[in-house]
Amino acid sequence: MVPESPSRRHFIRIGTLTGAAALAVACAPAAAPVAAPTAVAPQVAAWEKEWQTTVEAAKKEGKVTIAWILGGGGGYSDLIDDFNAAFPGITAELTTMASGSLLIPKALQEHEAGIYSFDLIYTQVNFADTLLKAGALQPLRPQIFHPDALDDSKWNGGFEAGWVDSEKNNGYGFAADISMIWWMNTDIVKEGEITTAQDLINPKWKGQILLTDPRSGYTYSTALVLRENLGDEYLRKLFVDQCPAWSRDNRLITEHMVKGQYAIATGVPNQILDEFLKQGLGKNLKKFGVPEGNALGYGHQMWMLKGAPNSNAAKVFLNWFLTKEGQTAYVESTQTNSRRLDVAQGNPVTAPQPGKKYVWVSGNSAMTQKIADMQKFGGELMAESQEKCN
Repeated sequence: MVPESPSRRHFIRIGTLTGAAALAVACAPAAAPVAAPTAVAPQVAAWEKEWQTTVEAAKKEGKVTIAWILGGGGGYSDLIDDFNAAFPGITAELTTMASGSLLIPKALQEHEAGIYSFDLIYTQVNFADTLLKAGALQPLRPQIFHPDALDDSKWNGGFEAGWVDSEKNNGYGFAADISMIWWMNTDIVKEGEITTAQDLINPKWKGQILLTDPRSGYTYSTALVLRENLGDEYLRKLFVDQCPAWSRDNRLITEHMVKGQYAIATGVPNQILDEFLKQGLGKNLKKFGVPEGNALGYGHQMWMLKGAPNSNAAKVFLNWFLTKEGQTAYVESTQTNSRRLDVAQGNPVTAPQPGKKYVWVSGNSAMTQKIADMQKFGGELMAESQEKCN
């Protein structure tokens, strides 16, 4: 341990000895010579040594490859630029895909062939579970060691609350949002017209609702909570009797809403809407939720592939990403809400309210079967709706 330096007050106290005190000091026997202190090198914390070693090894690898699910939007290039600027000599290469249903088969096929295009993947637990069962993932927990990333006080619910898989070892959820996935066109829907789930099944909105496919898109999470709270009959009224339109194209959904072709919709990503806002369009759209359908979602999760070709660079990216700096870059790029308490909210409308309990749906392995059941039921209702209304 480095000896504590004398304080300024200590120096003043010695320098102002006067009178008898000074005489006593002068008459005191000479002290035995004291050997000059040996210089003590500053101690380096164990994590800093590991960090320095890992960064140097990562620079030799030169890059980290990441597969990222867009979720209907984009906005990740700024995050990658920030990482590349912070770590010269390590380049983050990003591949984006529209859905986990596209990423997982590719990653699984490469795993079986012993070929690895990616180090880290960003997807949800219901997709990653396929890779986990196939042995295509490696534990993520041992890769995280930066003290800022591990600091319980910095995370909503503590650091441990972020683990999304049943083993609490493989997938980490770093962001949390309330699934307020509904949007209204305020040129059509007036203030206060929709405040509860019952308002959505008002006959006034029949044929005026546009929904994503409940088997794969934004709709299933809120549908699951609506089903839990209000039952199957409510969903039948919403999905069948209201004769909604259905689409898997988030950009097309956003365009239809901006143009006023529908009054209510799910599946309008902020990143896509921003493109319209920059053109002076889309100011008539407003996000909203109904209390009977709001659920907590960890839709943003990171996993590490077994056999990752750039394991050191992947570790650097992962640890940086979970620090305040990395999460700030992520939030600013995506307008989502980090679980970190020291990072500003990216989207206050969907930020979980402190102290309020929500049903954790998206990103929770314990809900996998219920999600699958809901997707199946939703698909059946969608088919019934199309047959009845077309």
